Amino acid sequence: MKAFFGTFVNKVDAKGRVSVPAPFRAVIQGRGLHSVALHPSLIEPCLEGAGFDRFENLESEIPDSFAPVKRNEIAELVMGELRELLLDGDGRIVLPDEFIAKANLKDQATFIGQGKFFQIWEPVAIAAATEAKRQRVIAALKQNGGA
Repeated sequence: MKAFFGTFVNKVDAKGRVSVPAPFRAVIQGRGLHSVALHPSLIEPCLEGAGFDRFENLESEIPDSFAPVKRNEIAELVMGELRELLLDGDGRIVLPDEFIAKANLKDQATFIGQGKFFQIWEPVAIAAATEAKRQRVIAALKQNGGA
C-alpha cells in the first residue's frame, strides 16, 4: 500500500475548496476510493485525513450496547467528527466551515504526509510545529550521542 508522504501547499478558495495534492489523490484512488475522510486532530490544531478505508475498522471499536461497557473514547470522538468529502473532477474537496476554523485556515493549506494518513495545517502553524519538532529531535540525538 502506498503511503502519504511529502509536503504541499495549496490555495483555499472563498468557498472552502482546496485541491488534494496529486500524490495523495493517487494513494486514495489507488485504493478504489473517490473521497477523502477528514476529522479534526484530537491533539494538534490541524485536520487529519486518509481514505475512508482507514476508518472502517474504527466502527468495530464502538460497542453497540444498551448497558454500560468499556468504551473507546478516541474512536467515539473521531467517528463523531469524521466527514467523507468527495473529490470533484479537479481533485478538490470542500472543507466544512468548522474544519476551516479548527485548523485556522485562511487562503492556504499545507498538506503533510504522515504515512498512513495526512494532516492539513495552516502554513505558519506547521512551520513553527516542524521547527519545534526538529529542535526536539536534534536535542534527543545529541543526548544519545547521535549527532
